[in-house]
Amino acid sequence: MPYTIFVASDVFHRKVNLELEFPFAPTLADLTRQAEQAFTAEQNAQRPGAATPPFEIVKFHVVDEATDEWVEVFGANQIKHYCQLYCFQPHSTRFTESQGHIPLAKKPPTGAYDQSRNSPLGIAGSVSPTRGYSAGPVHSHHTNGGSRGVYQLPGGAHVLPENVGHDEKVRIVFDEIDTNKNRSGIRPDDWHRVFQVTGLELTSVAADDLFRKADFDKDGVVTFSEWQRFCELYPAFLDSLYYRLKAHWEKLAEAGRIDHMKAQRNGLEDRERAAQQALDAMAGEAADLEAKQRQADQDMQDAQDKQRAAEDAARRGMGDIDAARQARADKEAALQAEKEKERAAQQRAAQAGRERDEANRRAQAAQAALAQAENAEKRAMQALEDARREKDRQSALADAAKNDADAAQDRHNSILGDIPRTVEDAKDALARANKDHQDAEQRQHDLAQQSYDAQNRVAAAGRLNSDLMRQLQGLRDRQDPAQRSLSDAQQALADHDRAVSDAEDHLASEDARKRSLLDDEKSIVEQEIKLRAARESLEEQEGELREKHTNFFHQAGRESPGRSRSPNNYSTPTKY
Repeated sequence: MPYTIFVASDVFHRKVNLELEFPFAPTLADLTRQAEQAFTAEQNAQRPGAATPPFEIVKFHVVDEATDEWVEVFGANQIKHYCQLYCFQPHSTRFTESQGHIPLAKKPPTGAYDQSRNSPLGIAGSVSPTRGYSAGPVHSHHTNGGSRGVYQLPGGAHVLPENVGHDEKVRIVFDEIDTNKNRSGIRPDDWHRVFQVTGLELTSVAADDLFRKADFDKDGVVTFSEWQRFCELYPAFLDSLYYRLKAHWEKLAEAGRIDHMKAQRNGLEDRERAAQQALDAMAGEAADLEAKQRQADQDMQDAQDKQRAAEDAARRGMGDIDAARQARADKEAALQAEKEKERAAQQRAAQAGRERDEANRRAQAAQAALAQAENAEKRAMQALEDARREKDRQSALADAAKNDADAAQDRHNSILGDIPRTVEDAKDALARANKDHQDAEQRQHDLAQQSYDAQNRVAAAGRLNSDLMRQLQGLRDRQDPAQRSLSDAQQALADHDRAVSDAEDHLASEDARKRSLLDDEKSIVEQEIKLRAARESLEEQEGELREKHTNFFHQAGRESPGRSRSPNNYSTPTKY
């Protein structure tokens, strides 16, 4: 795995913290050379085209874990994986060091350095092809000392490169097996762990035998140089471990991706639920508005019915007013007729009075004539008989006149008695007609007010109905995007489920395919181990024969033959 070091310094009076990566722990000279190239590139990136001298480093400081203070770096043993360094430039009039906080680390500018020249192993590229770690946040670093920063490595799987050469595979597999990640060497527990991780089912005896063969100096630790020599002897075994580790990390990455996709499903479900809730809320709001609209329609219908009823009542009231007016006109005409009758009766009464007066005069004349007749009786007895006859006649005439006068008086009194009663009745009828007319007009006014109120209620109900219609239309306009959002969420959820299912199916099929390949590969590895054991046995026999042959030549006094090539010079690399 890459060896990461954070180096900070002052660039144009501003603190810059760069993340430098090495294939393994660098020497102090390698670190200085690469840091100078990286900060030179940073200077050029900040001021392109300026004539800036190359960046120079005179010393490094690092935080001492024991004292938690900044101390000067004198050797590579002070440099640890993911440690924070600070580099100082030579003091000059052009540059003066300033104190300040160290920012978060960042990658150097593109093309900052070429590891193919500067790396001790000559591996090209500024980032290891195996992993791409980056350190977490740096806290409270100061150039004049301070508390040590805390770095957290991100977890998760990583991907091994596909097309790499034999030397790169040697390095990568060594980094994968070495749990200390500091190239101190592979221990037996690391060795057995890699078999468990890769699923390479070798017996414990076979695994231990391979470890002993890899540990050439028999110190219980396989160093990197020993590992390189071992991989030259067992290239098929190296390929098997590399591609099994690659498959292991790819499976973890795919499983992590599937888990991440499954975790994302919750967000899609929340999105779908939110869209459904919004749609349900809009549906409920639409139902309420429709209910209000139906109630408004019913209220408007009732108001219109009441308005029509009020208008009908108003029309009937106008008819009653017309009838009252006609009745009043009739009563006025009747009163006028009664008044005419009164005048006629008064005229008849006056005529009757005149006739009475004439009868009274005739009665007085008759009384006078009776007196004259009585006087004539007294004056002349002769004419007694004539006078008596005249008397009787005059008496009869007087009685008839008296009777006529009494009848005329009775008619006069009757006429005078009838006249007031008829006029009063006509006046009372007229008063009643006037009151009926006033009542009809009041009813008409009340009905007109009711009709006006009904019209206002109809207008208000119409406005309310129009407002509800606009609200309902606006809600329906909002329902369409909500429905589309729900459909999109459901479609996204279905697509996501299909993608998860496809990924799981692909992972299962890849597992089955890789298991089949690994089973075939296992036989190749076992065959290589057996062939290597047979070869070593033959080499031992060859060595014994050559030893005997040498001894024979010495005994015979002949020149000893040349040594054969070491078996370590032979290699039979195989492509996975």
